[in-house]
Amino acid sequence: MRNSPIKKLTTLFVLIPFLTCFSQEILPSEYNCFSVLVGKDASVEGTLLYGHNDDDGFQLVNYYVVPRKNHPRGAELTLQHGAIIPEVSTTNKYLWMEVPGMEVSDSFMNEFGVTIGSNFCGSKETETDVTQGGILYDLRLIMAQRAKTAREAVEIAGSLMEKLGYRGSGRSYCISDREEAWVFSAVKGRRWAAARVPDDEVMILPNYYPIAEMDLQDSDNFLGSPDLISYAEQKGWYNAILNGKFNFREAYASNGALKNKGNTGRAWSAYSSLGMDYSRDDNFPFSFKPKNKVTKQKLMDLLAGHSQGMVGMDKTKSCTIGNPYEMNEGMICNGGTIYSFVVESRPSMPIEIGTVMWLAPRRCDVQPFIPWYCGVTEVPENYAKKGFFNSIQDHYTPPSDIHVMSKDLAYWNFEVLSANVNLDYVKKHPIAYKKKIKMETALFKAQEKFEKEALKKYKSSPEEAIQFITEYSNQQANKAYKQTLKLLTELEIPFPSAETEAIKIKDEVPAEHTDSE
Repeated sequence: MRNSPIKKLTTLFVLIPFLTCFSQEILPSEYNCFSVLVGKDASVEGTLLYGHNDDDGFQLVNYYVVPRKNHPRGAELTLQHGAIIPEVSTTNKYLWMEVPGMEVSDSFMNEFGVTIGSNFCGSKETETDVTQGGILYDLRLIMAQRAKTAREAVEIAGSLMEKLGYRGSGRSYCISDREEAWVFSAVKGRRWAAARVPDDEVMILPNYYPIAEMDLQDSDNFLGSPDLISYAEQKGWYNAILNGKFNFREAYASNGALKNKGNTGRAWSAYSSLGMDYSRDDNFPFSFKPKNKVTKQKLMDLLAGHSQGMVGMDKTKSCTIGNPYEMNEGMICNGGTIYSFVVESRPSMPIEIGTVMWLAPRRCDVQPFIPWYCGVTEVPENYAKKGFFNSIQDHYTPPSDIHVMSKDLAYWNFEVLSANVNLDYVKKHPIAYKKKIKMETALFKAQEKFEKEALKKYKSSPEEAIQFITEYSNQQANKAYKQTLKLLTELEIPFPSAETEAIKIKDEVPAEHTDSE
């Protein structure tokens, strides 16, 4: 039986008519997040882009802005499993995509534009080597709280791993700022590797270690634990004479990860979407120069893909028959996708305006990508469970009712719409998709004018500009929510009611999300 990573969550309640549609939201084992990093010289806009789908099945997602916090001299931070480390004098403000009770699902964008998400990547390592309980969830949180650049986040994470040890099997963290994008790959225990995505290249990451050949003498582009190579030699995973140049992926990736059908299918679909001539069985590179430069719209379309037109994977004739969630293979947007984002980072503007996260709550083939600017100081109240967020302990040990669906929480309306579109995909999806595209098109068209006004305000009063972008971001988030409510009415989709007879079904969180083999 599959259990949740922090504690076994109790039950979720859904109406009898919705039992089938929501029980199918359980995430297949081959889908555990998907990421794309686009170097600034590989994009049409000339800006770094970071796209990510978080895949976790049936979950609640809360959205918060956590303000800066000052800490007294000598303060200490106690981590989830008991380790104690020194606290810093001030922790950063950050936007938090929080999945209660999950150790490996959250994403962050802090006030310096440092954005962090992750993908499960199983390692060969079987031995647990940790101190004081080690580290897992706290790794991403501490990076968000303390780093001012992506490289600094890598260095922070590497230092923590070497001191405490990593509790999970393996994971790759994509980290971007306004200038650079890095991939930090953690191995169970104390080994880690990191590689910088070249400015004119694109990196695609399903669920295997993407970092391949490494030159640790080139510290501008590669970093790693001191014994990364010697440990692999000791374990018999790498031999310089037989294998040649050190390849992190080949040395440390778990057996079968590179040939997993979900991984190869999603990677192949993404490469094809960007015009690259690869086959599904190719040994994909860490990064590559795209045939054509990438736009943020192209990246959004890629994240919403269902393997349309991919030979052997598309069984729905490009989604014109049947349900892709039930029939297609290698889908990037899949039944477990709980949110998606595309971050564009423009260093020519003040960070509060120049870095913007285009966020699609729940499934991005139905929900529009809406702009949340780096400078926002709050998000709409109905984008988080009321009365829930008090401390990080609420994340580690959430209340038992987090999966009880309530109509006044925006996320559950996004969930109900996405799940019900699946029940009659050919008829309902085009209706929802048309409204999604219409809203996105209007937002893209309005972006330049809005930002021009925001920059004008920023010159005279940064505080007034921050209030301006916060109000705008919240306005668009509320529009997406209201559009969903209208679609639920138009498509005659009722919301599950607590007053009717409910069925209790166990919330089976995929084992992969424990980061264990």
